[in-house]
Amino acid sequence: MKTKKFLKFLILEIVALSLIIAYFTIDSSDIYRWYVGNTNFVKQDKSCDLHKEACSIELKDGSIITLDITPKPIPLMKPIRLHVETQNIDINSLKLKVFATNMNMGLIEKSLKKLRKGSYEVNITLPSCIVGGMIWDVNIIANKPTKSLGAVFEFQTSK
Repeated sequence: MKTKKFLKFLILEIVALSLIIAYFTIDSSDIYRWYVGNTNFVKQDKSCDLHKEACSIELKDGSIITLDITPKPIPLMKPIRLHVETQNIDINSLKLKVFATNMNMGLIEKSLKKLRKGSYEVNITLPSCIVGGMIWDVNIIANKPTKSLGAVFEFQTSK
């Protein structure tokens, strides 16, 4: 009788300890990425110049993401506004990653603030480099319940 109680108690302790370890070691975003898979990115058409106009990308599911950066031309070491308009995407926030592709200038990760349906915005400041000629990627990620889609916008800055 004591052996059965001991075994039940031991199993209960093992299950409780396993749940506590899982709680602290498993990140919910990892589970989400495992469920939906990798983000499917689409790159912007090279003919569009973010220094002059807004650029649009059609994602693999037919949704459209348009990025406009102000002021123009895009300055370094001054606040800039990234305004994103979406079609067929209505989620609370979009994720943003900005980084230089030809030199490590750090990674800017932000959530775009939803202004209204299909309209998002965030302010950032790009760092300056004495070398100049930095090529920047702006990744906008839409995490939907069953898939993760992304748009890659690119522009270049001088000193």
